[in-house]
Amino acid sequence: MKKIIDSAAFRFAALLLLCCFVITSCATTSSAKIPVFELDAENGVYKVAAVSYGSDSKQKFDIYLPADYKAKDSLDMLVYIHGGAYYRGSRYDQNEICLELARNGAAVAIMDYRLVSPTNNIFLKDMFEDVCTAIDKIAFVCEANNVKLDKAAVMGISAGAHFALLYSYKMKETSPLNLVFCVDYVGPADLKNDDFIGKIEDDRFAQLGKLLKKRLKVEVMKDAIPYFIEYSPIEYLEKTSVPTICAYGKKDDIVPFSVCESLVKKFDSLGCTYELTVFPNSNHGLDAPEDIHLRDVVFDQIQDYMKKYF
Repeated sequence: MKKIIDSAAFRFAALLLLCCFVITSCATTSSAKIPVFELDAENGVYKVAAVSYGSDSKQKFDIYLPADYKAKDSLDMLVYIHGGAYYRGSRYDQNEICLELARNGAAVAIMDYRLVSPTNNIFLKDMFEDVCTAIDKIAFVCEANNVKLDKAAVMGISAGAHFALLYSYKMKETSPLNLVFCVDYVGPADLKNDDFIGKIEDDRFAQLGKLLKKRLKVEVMKDAIPYFIEYSPIEYLEKTSVPTICAYGKKDDIVPFSVCESLVKKFDSLGCTYELTVFPNSNHGLDAPEDIHLRDVVFDQIQDYMKKYF
């Protein structure tokens, strides 16, 4: 992307991202009917909306392009993955963020993916396959419309950050996108972490825990550690992994801070490039009044990474 996103506009979009926060493999894709980008004059962007990448109603994504994209040789892309504790959340929650970032020069994609429900057997394997398949088709739709993508970053919150990290670390060499960095807001990067597994056993998550244990055919969550290891981003982290921006709450009662400590220990042992901002007074929403100023720190890091890597 030749033009760096306007600082004030980017801060506004990033602030919206945090305010909208709800705590919330791969297959080659093609299509007989190629979606075509159309001008959304009201919002000042070109878009394709509700593009299907599977038969489930949740398997859809949107792409937004800046109004002047036809005059650009190439675009850099931000892929956003929503959170929601694996059983809720929607790409519509972040629609304004996509529009704001696209209006300021980026190609932006946001996806839905299948969620855990009592009426299905979906869990991490299926969700991650959705992320992979969606990104494959996002790249395909852009190429089919003669939209050249240069570099890309994947970002997410909570469960979405889990998949953003997993995709960025595991799929870097095979992704159709040229991945250059990742943004992780309170992502469960180490699923085998004792404190994280213990949270699933908490009374507040009793129904979800019961459902997952039945799905994984285990009596206690610790018995599912081999499954969790397979889908833990930390297991795929290498010295050459993409740089990562991380934000975690010291008092998080959803993704315990020890998950952050495990990730940082692995970063340091491998010599990885990363930025970490700890919100010392915040829970999962990173919203303690005493920590509000730290949002600007993370926003500055994201913009610095865009300048450096895009």
